[in-house]
Amino acid sequence: MSDSTLDLKIAALGRVYRRVPLEKLVTWAMEGRIVAADQVCPAGTGQWRSVLEVPQLADSLPDGASRDASAEDDAAEIDAAEIDADQATQWTVKRARRRSEEAEMDMTPMIDVTFQLLIFFMLTNQLANPAPTLVPEAAHGRGVDAAGRQAIVVDEQGNYYAGDAIKPEALAPSLDSLLDEVRLNARAAEKPLDVVVSAHKRVKYARLRALVERLGSVSNLGKVLIGVEEKH
Repeated sequence: MSDSTLDLKIAALGRVYRRVPLEKLVTWAMEGRIVAADQVCPAGTGQWRSVLEVPQLADSLPDGASRDASAEDDAAEIDAAEIDADQATQWTVKRARRRSEEAEMDMTPMIDVTFQLLIFFMLTNQLANPAPTLVPEAAHGRGVDAAGRQAIVVDEQGNYYAGDAIKPEALAPSLDSLLDEVRLNARAAEKPLDVVVSAHKRVKYARLRALVERLGSVSNLGKVLIGVEEKH
């Protein structure tokens, strides 16, 4: 079959293309638009033969050329129609798609984010819970409150405490030892050291007066304030 124009019957579509030049059919075969199941015949003769019987077309057919299965379903509803070769340019054939390989997840970004979060939590934990700082114990300053005042407490028995609370570690053995601590604190103070004396209501007046008078001999001492108990 060496005619220059042929009729082409697409088996899957049930369509007939009339008077198609052999050169165009060869191009269609190379593009996969024609498969082995299709037929051709000399234009207008109706003597259909397989495209494999035409050497030019058989040699041009690509391996594995096929059409979408949906085209075969449409063929049952479409009668053989005569379509001019110029309209055939809109016809396309879908090749069988190869099954894509399974996608693999790239874990690199996730690892980077994990390390960033780990570093962030480590830093925030250190800021929220700072390590304790060892501060050397002061040589002077026992009984000095945050306002820079010397606090002294006298309990019911007349004992002296260098501080604002009755604690065993704040107990002064004697009035002289208490005054020695007050002198050291006043000497270390940048400004005159105020003294606040809190005495129990049952402390004898003579003992409290003796304390106040002895404090008057301390250098760099400010005001001496006597704490009182408010009535409820």
